[in-house]
Amino acid sequence: MKIFIVAARIWIALALVVNAYVHFLLATPFDAIVGSLVSQGALFRIQGVVNVLAAVLILAVYRWWTGLVAAVIAAGGLALLVASVYVPLDLSALGFPVIYEPAWYPDKVVAVIAQGFALIGGLLVAVLTRPRAARKHN
Repeated sequence: MKIFIVAARIWIALALVVNAYVHFLLATPFDAIVGSLVSQGALFRIQGVVNVLAAVLILAVYRWWTGLVAAVIAAGGLALLVASVYVPLDLSALGFPVIYEPAWYPDKVVAVIAQGFALIGGLLVAVLTRPRAARKHN
């Protein structure tokens, strides 16, 4: 079981790094889409940094909650990405740009797949490594 958990943590970290790479790659073209606070390119860079930090965390800290952190980050990014294809997200009142891009292209598909892998892996790690006492009471 322990080797499976270690493999899952590596899988999660790789998925998060792939997602970060795609976001860093696409950031510059999206700098032109601006809000009063930040551009969409800046949001992409923030997403990239958060993914890299989560990848380091999942590899460096062997606790159940690191899987949960990775899953939450991946779920948030995945939800935002999918929503942005189908629904114009007007967050301009918060200083963010309108996020809407109704198209699927290879980089976006890679990001969705990577976030899906990180989400599933994170949930598995969280469930399989939580303390035994917590498992017995549930």
